[in-house]
Amino acid sequence: MLTTQKILSLICCILLFFGDIQHVWSRSVEKQAVLTVLTLNIARFNHWPASVFEKTGPVLNFCIIGDNIVQQSFEDLNNKVVNQKRITIINLSRLRNLAQCQLLYISDLERIKLTSLLADLKGQPILTVGENLAFLAAGGMVALNKVDGKMQLNIHLSIVKQSGLVISSRLLKLANIVDFSN
Repeated sequence: MLTTQKILSLICCILLFFGDIQHVWSRSVEKQAVLTVLTLNIARFNHWPASVFEKTGPVLNFCIIGDNIVQQSFEDLNNKVVNQKRITIINLSRLRNLAQCQLLYISDLERIKLTSLLADLKGQPILTVGENLAFLAAGGMVALNKVDGKMQLNIHLSIVKQSGLVISSRLLKLANIVDFSN
């Protein structure tokens, strides 16, 4: 019987032999696991306004937009506790009911949909996390991307501030602060 891990390993091997290696990296389980852990740590160093939790109580909703690999990588975070809030993972197949989210992780959304979605979320206390600088240019808050073999944290601080969120100075010291407002 094939386990999920064996199936994913088999798919990765097939893609390595018959596909573009850069594409394999971009969709690899290992890369997504790293991005998931980094997203968890970003949440640890983020503070939401108290009013955000009036409806949800001590629950921190991580909403995920992405393929099966992305969604599965976040499942391990379900019910973990961060800053006295229990994480609930919500996999979104449609761009609806986003008001329930405190953190929105977006992977591979068409540019026009991404720009429209982020414009709709502007000023709301929903921490948006994506995977490249184009995500920040479209109006996202935090982007994680690979540069020279290392993961780089990029934060669009003016967008974060407009939302009423506060990112710890400890995290800001590690980040590349960008501004696409001009």
